Amino acid sequence: MSSEPGEIKSWLLEQLPPSVLASDPEITVESDELLVILHVAVDSLAGEGEIRAQSERALIDRLRTETRALRIHLGRSINRTYGMVVSWGMQAGETVQMFTSNNTVPVMTRLTRTERQVLDTLIAANIANTRSTALSYIVRTFAAEHHDWLNEIREVAKHMAQLRKQVPSLNSQAEEEKPVPEQEP
Repeated sequence: MSSEPGEIKSWLLEQLPPSVLASDPEITVESDELLVILHVAVDSLAGEGEIRAQSERALIDRLRTETRALRIHLGRSINRTYGMVVSWGMQAGETVQMFTSNNTVPVMTRLTRTERQVLDTLIAANIANTRSTALSYIVRTFAAEHHDWLNEIREVAKHMAQLRKQVPSLNSQAEEEKPVPEQEP
């Protein structure tokens, strides 16, 4: 098994029962974390609107319970092999639910007094109980309000990474352009 998302996806497809998957799992790799969202079949669900959403949530809850031991086993295997923690989620129709949240990664930041006052205001309003949770709240709120814009930026970043791979590195170019020193007879 390799750390490439495609190979991990293939490995997971071999490990997970077909009854759980309607399509390939969605895999996102972020430094030391692997996010896996399992897309489950919703063919058996009926209804529309809120009734459909309730059915999707109930299906996710049932499959979450049924696959818990297997997901823990697979997550531990991935962690041993790659040193990455695995966060799991499922999507049924339009409903997405995350099960594990490895959101306790410490992040260092320097904030101005004004920025700290914003965090303290959220604490005073009982929206958060610490500056850390207040900052998390702000990030989640920003992400929710600017979801489309952030997706556009992610796509542009992926495209830029692909373009960078196509450009020969400056070091290899410099090596090719070096003049060959003339030999003295």
